[in-house]
Amino acid sequence: MSIQNLPDQWPHKTKILFTDIDDTLTWEGQLPLETYKALYDLRNMSVKVVPVTGGSAGWADCLIRTWPIDTIITENGSMWLSKDSSNKVTRHYYLDETERRNNWHKLNDLKQEFHSIFPDIPDTEDQNFRLTDIAFDIGQQVKVERPLALEAANWWKMKGALARCSSIHINVWMGAYDKAQGALKWLQEESASVDQSECAFIGDSPNDEAMFTHFDNTVGVANISAFLTDLKDQPKYLTNQKGGYGFVELANSMITGRKELNS
Repeated sequence: MSIQNLPDQWPHKTKILFTDIDDTLTWEGQLPLETYKALYDLRNMSVKVVPVTGGSAGWADCLIRTWPIDTIITENGSMWLSKDSSNKVTRHYYLDETERRNNWHKLNDLKQEFHSIFPDIPDTEDQNFRLTDIAFDIGQQVKVERPLALEAANWWKMKGALARCSSIHINVWMGAYDKAQGALKWLQEESASVDQSECAFIGDSPNDEAMFTHFDNTVGVANISAFLTDLKDQPKYLTNQKGGYGFVELANSMITGRKELNS
């Protein structure tokens, strides 16, 4: 089925909007004012926005304490952070402590070999704030050509790890989970009253493909067009604008659709 243009009025009953962050909420490394306002607007319309990111646990801790959100799923589904009404933040992991520790040792044992083969692909600046995965910079502080980034990701897959290329990072981990599995586990454990059909997702890169696969009502911001040939499962809708500005399009569509349903 071909991708549809995002409708002016969102036609689905959506209670939870999962969203990627880098180049989906942000654009060119910045969070637009309009996007930040859209997060508040959606919350005021009782749409719960849940970021699902490959970013570090440390970064996620900062965001949940400062953004108008009360849940964030981080490190590609390995954990989520929840904030209660008193602003207390708790962590929840996909895997138990023993498995996380064993996986962490395996990843770091392989990392030295990886750097000897791919010396031009550095660790991300936030690596020290990661708890369950390792990540390499391909588009944030440095620019790595896409073919080399894909070759590097495949090297990790051959070593038995999972690896995904986003627009800025290669995220690498061990464990039978991904962004979608993390989102579904959170949904089951903390929002069981919400049906999966009442969820939507918006993203921008191949690292979001699992979400496009497991959820029906999905959106790609315009900059995902550069990666569509890499995606077996593509988003249902496409925005006209890129990054956070495309997110604002979706927010406006949802708000207009909600008002229409309630009229």
